Amino acid sequence: MDKLPTWAWWTIAGGILLSPVIAFLLAVLVEIVIGCLVQGGLPAILILTVAVISGRLLMRKRWPRLPARNLLGDQA
Repeated sequence: MDKLPTWAWWTIAGGILLSPVIAFLLAVLVEIVIGCLVQGGLPAILILTVAVISGRLLMRKRWPRLPARNLLGDQA
């Protein structure tokens, strides 16, 4: 298993090439949702809250848990 199969290389290349397109479509989707909320007559603070929450969910990093250092055996 020293070499990746051909389909794996094409999957990686396709993901790299299509990631800007997917990001653009996701931004358009968020804009459509916010536009629908504005047309529905919701208060501006609620629309701002929806925009901030959706942005944080899309852009957050999934940090790995730090190792439990300097803990005693029964504290871990």
